[in-house]
Amino acid sequence: MSDFHKYDVLVAGGGTAGTAAAISAARRGHRVLLVEEMNCLGGVSTGGGVAEWFASLGGMGNVFDETLGKMARFGARYANNRWFNPEYLKGVWQLNAEAAGVDILFHASVMRVRTEADRLVAAEITCCSQTLDVRADWFIDTSGEGDLCALAGAAFQQGDAKGRVLHMSLTAWMYDTGEKQTLWLPDELEPIDSADELPGLGSGWKVSDNRIYLNATKVLNQDPTDPFQLSAAEREARRQLLRIAHYVQRFEYPTYALASSGARIGIREGRRVTGDFVLTKELVLNRDAALDFEDGVAVATCQIDFHSLSKAGNSGWRQRLEPYSIPFRCMVSKDFSNLMMAGKCISVDQVVHSSSRMTPTCCSMGQAVGTAAALAVEQGAGNIREVSIESLRATLAADGMELDPSKHHAFAPDQSDFDEDEENAS
Repeated sequence: MSDFHKYDVLVAGGGTAGTAAAISAARRGHRVLLVEEMNCLGGVSTGGGVAEWFASLGGMGNVFDETLGKMARFGARYANNRWFNPEYLKGVWQLNAEAAGVDILFHASVMRVRTEADRLVAAEITCCSQTLDVRADWFIDTSGEGDLCALAGAAFQQGDAKGRVLHMSLTAWMYDTGEKQTLWLPDELEPIDSADELPGLGSGWKVSDNRIYLNATKVLNQDPTDPFQLSAAEREARRQLLRIAHYVQRFEYPTYALASSGARIGIREGRRVTGDFVLTKELVLNRDAALDFEDGVAVATCQIDFHSLSKAGNSGWRQRLEPYSIPFRCMVSKDFSNLMMAGKCISVDQVVHSSSRMTPTCCSMGQAVGTAAALAVEQGAGNIREVSIESLRATLAADGMELDPSKHHAFAPDQSDFDEDEENAS
C-alpha cells in the first residue's frame, strides 16, 4: 500500500448527488476527493444514459441551476427541457467539479473502510491495480447502493418485506438515418409482435426531430448488490434492448437505428441506509398541503413512481404528491458520527424512495451534505450532528435552494400511461 492521502471530505460515488456534494464542499476551500468507478461524472444520468430530469427543476440549488444553464447554452436540452444529451452533461459536471477544485479519481472503487468507535477514519481505494490509503474527517456515501455505508457496517434496509427491489433498466438512443433499416433479429431472440409484449415503459419517446429515447427494458427479480445477479441483469437488459429496437424499426420508425446505450444498467433501488430518521409513506401520502420539517435541507417534488415488483410491462403505482422536504436526519447514518449519505441510499422507506430518488432531488441532497461537511470543518465539529441546522439551512438558501416546499410545484406527468398496481408496496 502506498503512503496515505489526507482529505477533509471523501465522497464515494460521482453521480449527480456525489458530484454536487463534492462541488459544494470544495467551493468553500476544503480538500475533497471524489471517487467514481466509471470514466465520467453524473452516474446514471450520464454513463447510465438515463437522460431525463423527472422532477420540477426550479429552486434546487445553485449547483443544479448552473448545470441547467450550461446545458441550455450547449443546446443539449430537448422536449420541454425534460430530456437532455448525456454526452454534454458529462462535460458540464466535470468542468464544474474541476473549477471547484475537486480531486477526481475515475476507475476507482472503495474496497475497505477503517473505523474507530463511531467514526470512519480511512478508506482503501483500488484504482489501476493499486491500493490507495485515503484518510478523511468526513465521509459521504453517494454510491447509489449505499456501498460505503455497508462496508462500514452501517445498518440498512433493502427492498420490501420479501426483499424485492424495483426493476433495473438499460436506456438507449435511436437516431434517424434517413434510410430504411435492415430488419433482422437472431434466432435466440424472440421478436416482439405487439405493444402489449413490450417488457417495460412502452417503446420510447421521440424527444427531437431525429432522436428517440428508449427507457423500455425491465429486468425484474435481480439484486443490484449481488455481483452475479447484477451481471445477469445487464445481460438480460441487452437482450431486451435488441428486441425493442427491432420492434421500433418494424412498427414505428423504420429508418431509425440504435446509436448508443448506457454503459451500465440503471439501478432504481439498492440499499436504503438507516439514518437518524426514516421518512415513511405514512407521512408523505394523503396530504393536501406541502410537508415541511425543521431540519429540511432538500425538497422532493416528484409523484410516487412505484413500478411493479413482479410484473413486466407498464404496470405500477403512480400518485401525485404535494412537495415535501427531506430532513437532514435522513442523510446521517444512525451508526456513525461522520458519515452522511445523499441520493438513492438515504433513510426513507421503499415507497418514499420511489419519489425521492429523482435526479434533481438527488442534486439538492448532494449540495446539502457537501455543505454540511464544509460547515463541520469550519465549525470544528466532532460529530456531524453538532453542525448548526440553522446555519446549514441559511447557507443553502443563500446558495439558491428554496427550502419551503409550498413554493415548489408538484411534478406529476400524465398518469394514464401507467397501469395502477400497488402490489402491497411497503
